Amino acid sequence: MEGQRWLPLEANPEFLKQLGLHPNWQFVDVYGMDPELLSMVPRPVCAVLLLFPITEKYEVFRTEEEEKIKSQGQDVTSSVYFMKQTISNACGTIGLIHAIANNKDKMHFESGSTLKKFLEESVSMSPEERARYLENYDAIRVTHETSAHEGQTESSSSSSSQPHSSHCRTKPSSLCHHASLPWVKRNHVGPAKATSPSLRLRRWRPFLRLPSMGLHSVAPSIDEKVDLHFIALVHVDGHLYELDGRKPFPINHGETSDETLLEDAIEVCKKFMERDPDELRFNAIALSAA
Repeated sequence: MEGQRWLPLEANPEFLKQLGLHPNWQFVDVYGMDPELLSMVPRPVCAVLLLFPITEKYEVFRTEEEEKIKSQGQDVTSSVYFMKQTISNACGTIGLIHAIANNKDKMHFESGSTLKKFLEESVSMSPEERARYLENYDAIRVTHETSAHEGQTESSSSSSSQPHSSHCRTKPSSLCHHASLPWVKRNHVGPAKATSPSLRLRRWRPFLRLPSMGLHSVAPSIDEKVDLHFIALVHVDGHLYELDGRKPFPINHGETSDETLLEDAIEVCKKFMERDPDELRFNAIALSAA
């Protein structure tokens, strides 16, 4: 039986506002991994989202990682808000939910916020229950679709009989520049001087599902199969957690703090890149104080 899918959403800066989140936090581009480039990111940072390719190497690693954790166990605080992903084309939205939900005390919500209501109503649910709840949560779905139709997103079909996975639907396109969030060409880092090409984040301009980055594109068909995916990296109770709705549980990456979250999260991003050294399709963005 085919799962639910949403219309691919372009990067629409109005989406956070439509969900009722006050703009005291913003997503900003991470230009690279050098300390010099990380210093360009406004502080404090409360979450990092990584966009990366789903490859055969990664899938082998993911299976091995899951088996190892199930065998050896790990410590995960009950304070972590985690949900599974069952909706195709929704990994950016779920990454956003993970980032906001695990920093709820730092966020300012407008009266009647759709997102705040969803988080409050789902706080006591299991990850699987939260996924099913989102499937049927019309307020977020309608906001998602409205945002898609208000921008340049186009859809050739509202349904499909073809099988699919729950990855983001993304594909390469021409690079562009936006006044507030400049994207840079691969291995070019903008105004700062890079000290080592190997430490620069490789730049790939995707059709992002994350709706707050101010970029413009035409979304692919709702049926298009591509292989990029979002995860969130957050700080909860002194530890760094990787939150990926495709995985059965959060991944504890060790100790971190509010002050070192960005640097610690980037170390995790480096491991993703090292597993696929021939891949170029990586992007990182940080949820920073506006």
